[in-house]
This record gives sequence, C-alpha cells and structure tokens, in this order.
Amino acid sequence: MHTTDNDTPPRWGDLKALQARFPGAFGRTRAYEMLNSGQLRAKKLGRRTLWDFAAAEALIEGSPDLGKVA
Repeated sequence: MHTTDNDTPPRWGDLKALQARFPGAFGRTRAYEMLNSGQLRAKKLGRRTLWDFAAAEALIEGSPDLGKVA
C-alpha cells in the first residue's frame, strides 16, 4: 500500500499484508472467523478486502501476556 509519509505505516492492507505485518498471528480461516465475530475489521472495495491493521494490533495488544494468564 502506498503512503505519503514514509515514517507512517499504512493502516489498511490486503490479507497478505496483514499476515506479513503480524507473522503467525492470522491465517486466512482464522482471520475471517475473527472478522465475523467482530474481533477484526475489514472493508470491501470492489473485489478487494482491506484489513484494518490498527484493529489487529489492538487485538494482539489486548491479549494477555505469556505467564500472566489467569
């Protein structure tokens, strides 16, 4: 995805970009399950599905730290 400011990463991208940005966190099936449950956000532009990286990051940040699981 193109951005005008090289220091600011894009907020939206396709599934491959989501998987590249968060390696190992989202497979195709799991990403769509999380989308359907409301845990992830995406928008449809024509035939393309663009995923909200900020929602994915918030989901990961909101997960419990290893060793602190109740």
